This record gives sequence, C-alpha cells and structure tokens, in this order.
Amino acid sequence: MIPAISRSLPSKRPMKKTGIFIFFILFVWSTTVHAQTVDELRTAIQSSSDAPTKAGLYKRLGDVLVEQDNLEQAADAFSQALALGRNSFSPRERLQMAIYLSWADRLNESKDELQKLLTEDPKNIAARTHLARVLSWSGELRAAVIQADLVLRESPDHKEALLVKADALQWQGRYLEAIPIYRAILARENDFDARAGLSRSLLALGDRTSAIEGLRSLEPANARQKREIARLSEAIERETRPALDARYNYYTDSDRNRLDRYSLAGSGWLGNQRYSLDYRHTDARDRTRDNRGDDFLVSLYSRLTDRFSAGGGLGFTQLGDGGTSTFPTGNFRLDAKLFAGSAGANVTREVLTDTAELIENRIRMTNVGLYITQPLTDRLSTYAGYRYRSFSDGNHANELQLTTQYAIVLAAPRISIGYRFRFLDFQKQSGSGYFDPNNYIANRAFSSLYYENRYFYTYLEGYIGFETFRRNGFASDNIIHGGSGSVGVTPIRNLAIEVNAEGGNFAAGSASGFTYFIIGPRVLFKF
Repeated sequence: MIPAISRSLPSKRPMKKTGIFIFFILFVWSTTVHAQTVDELRTAIQSSSDAPTKAGLYKRLGDVLVEQDNLEQAADAFSQALALGRNSFSPRERLQMAIYLSWADRLNESKDELQKLLTEDPKNIAARTHLARVLSWSGELRAAVIQADLVLRESPDHKEALLVKADALQWQGRYLEAIPIYRAILARENDFDARAGLSRSLLALGDRTSAIEGLRSLEPANARQKREIARLSEAIERETRPALDARYNYYTDSDRNRLDRYSLAGSGWLGNQRYSLDYRHTDARDRTRDNRGDDFLVSLYSRLTDRFSAGGGLGFTQLGDGGTSTFPTGNFRLDAKLFAGSAGANVTREVLTDTAELIENRIRMTNVGLYITQPLTDRLSTYAGYRYRSFSDGNHANELQLTTQYAIVLAAPRISIGYRFRFLDFQKQSGSGYFDPNNYIANRAFSSLYYENRYFYTYLEGYIGFETFRRNGFASDNIIHGGSGSVGVTPIRNLAIEVNAEGGNFAAGSASGFTYFIIGPRVLFKF
C-alpha cells in the first residue's frame, strides 16, 4: 500500500529570547490584520457580481488563508477562483493554486487544473512535474512514472522529476529501480526526501543496517520533515524490534474433529539476519482418540543481496498417543525480488498434527514449492504457486494455485475483489486421515476489506465458488462458501491484541476436507 503523505509549509525559525516581547506584539497585530482581511475579503466577495473580479477576490482570500496555514479553507477559495475566472490568472498563478489544492488533499481538483495547464502548454515542466507528484499521491503510480519520464526526456537532471519517479517506483515495490535514482540525487546534494526514500527502499529489501544509518543522517528543516523522520523511525522499529507472538486456535469440523492449538514465537534481528524460535502445542481429539503434538523450530532468515534473501530452520516434532515418537523437521527457502514483485522456492519437512488420526498414523510430509507474484497494474496483481507433496505413507500429490486480485479502493479502507483457482491431485486414497482427492478443481470469487488506524485494524474476506473432485471412486460437485477475518486493537504502539476466525465448506481448506471452523485470539508484543 502507498504510505500516507504529509505535506505542510516550511516552519519559521525560532526567535531569540530578547525578541519574545516584540514577536508577541507583531503576532497579535498580524493575526488581527489577517482576521480583518479575511472578513473584508469575504464581504467584498458577497458584494461583487462580476465573475473575474470575484475570482480575483477568492484568489486573494486563498493566499491570506495559506499564510495562516488554513489549507482547507484556502483550497475552497482557490477552487472557487478557478471555477469563476480561470482565464483571468496567469499559468504561474494557476499552478500555485493547483499545488495548494494538492496540499489540502484535493487531489482530483489539482490534477484537473494541472492537466488543463498542460493542454494549453505541453512544455510546462513545472506543471507536469507536479502532476506526476499528484498522480503518485493518488495511487496512480504508473501514470506518475510516465509523467516524470516526459519531464526527464527534456531535462534529464530535473531533481523534482527524479524524486517523483523514485518515490513512485518505491511505492510500487520496484525498489531495485528506485535506489539508483535516490543515490544519483544524493551524489549531487544531500537531499532530505531522497535520503528518506532510499532508507525506506533499503528497509524493504532487508538492508536494515543501511536503513538505520540513513535515518540517523537525516536532518529535518521543517515540521513536515520531522513527521517523516517519525514515520520512518516507526517503520524501522516495526521491522527490527524483537517480537513475541502468542496465539490460541480452536478447530472443529463436521467429522467431529476437535483441536486446541497453542503457539508461542519469538523473533529478533541481528544486523540483517532474522532469528526466530517457534513452539507449538496441539491437543487433538475425535470420537475415539485424544492425542497431542509438540513442535519446536529454530530459524534464520537473511538478506544476501539487494535482490536475494534466503533462510532455513531445524527442529523436531514429538507425537504422543500413549506412546511417544519424535521426528526431525526443517525448511529452506530462497526469495528473489523480480520486477515489482517476487519469486521463490522452498522445501519443508513437517509432521501433520491437524487431527488426532493424523497424529496416530505418524504422517510426515515433504513439500517442494515454487511461487511468483507480480502486480500487473497499480490495482491488479497476480500470484501463481506450485507444490509437490510426498507423504510417509507412500502417497504423493501435485498442487497448483492461481490468484488474480483487483483493488477497487486503494485508500483506507482498501477493498479488493478477486478470483482463485486450485488444482490438487493425489496418486491414491491412502486412508491415513488427510484429504486426498483425485482431480480436485475449485474456482472461487472473493472480496476483501482492510482498514487500519492508530488504535484499530480489521481484515475481512468472503468467498463463493464451486468445487469438483473424485475420491474413493465417488464424484463430488459442490457449491462452496466461507470466509476469514481478524479484528485487532493497538492500545499502545508495540502491542496488538486481535481475534481471528475462519470457516467454510471448502474441502481443501482443511487437512481433513470437511466443513470447518477456526477461532482464536492472538497477542503480539514488540519490545
């Protein structure tokens, strides 16, 4: 998602103590004069019937309100001025009004005025540069890059166009393209926004040490830059602070499987390496069994280069159902930045503990997977994943998943719609307690909503579709539906408390292949 952008006028320098009294007198005088000017201008506007004259008065009113840092009301005045007498202003004056409109988050109005200026004069570099900026603030990142490139064709060293392009690429996730631009700007001058953008890009690529160095070298000159430092510092802390994640889930399905699962995970960073310890305890029961499983895993994940990251883990699972068995487990993964998305491969060895029957049968699984995910436009993204599974009972399976998602609303709340395809085919039905169909095909349409503010966040998703498969010689064709969601609160910045739920009659959604429901709380604390 695109980070929130804060725009404000430069702050004034602090006065010396010896000038406090004079400053106070001047402040009271200037405030009174401005208030009188605003009132006089509003009176003059009401008295005027000539459109060009009224437009000029609205423009003057907007300028006064900008001086008072009242951008919302200033934007109203500029909007009226442009509507009443656009042609009575110079291109420079119209550009400045469009800039103020964008500072007040009137992005559509600002974009409309800038496009009008460019229709009249396609070589207006200042208007095109700010149009690129407004497009990036609006989430139209590809269009922003196009406009910035048009400026750079005429003026390759245009700093603002370079910065707009780099920011848009960063927000698209194209960090490897953004970083050289930020560095080229910084090679010429110590620009605050370029250094902040470079730090964000390095952080996203896992180079946390360089991101922290960049943060420490930032020197704010105004209130906007101070806010940017605070946001960047918070983003780095979210990534680098040690964390403790505690969860509980209760699982039930239509075949009377019941499960209580408790997990505790700790993680932290040392340089650009992430270390984690995971422990999970499972109590599983059905009509005839009451078994348990305990999993322990130590993992390391590290940035190798700006493009590649890799990690792995080693651990064990202990099963108990009257007797005790212990099996080694582990995983390895390799991820690569690819264009604006990523691709990767992974291998895992795990013990299935999702039902009491699986624990009793001591089912282990080796999984080899490949994936690729890419945004095709600012709103449309795709995912493809393949997995080969090999089971300890001699069975094996091939699985393919495809997802296409379109963001209807980019801002909060983010609303998306999409489609998921899943193909799953097992060699045989082994009867070991897991869902093992032949030629399983599911098509699902889904919609999701995500919203977040300082103290609250939620994610909700629902789906409906159709599945077909054969198992034990019998064909099944079903309409499927279900969903998942989480609701969380953050009473303080380093603590999140949430409740998660998931359920439906999607056969491949659970290990046993029945109608199922999962619910449980989670507590995440960052030190």
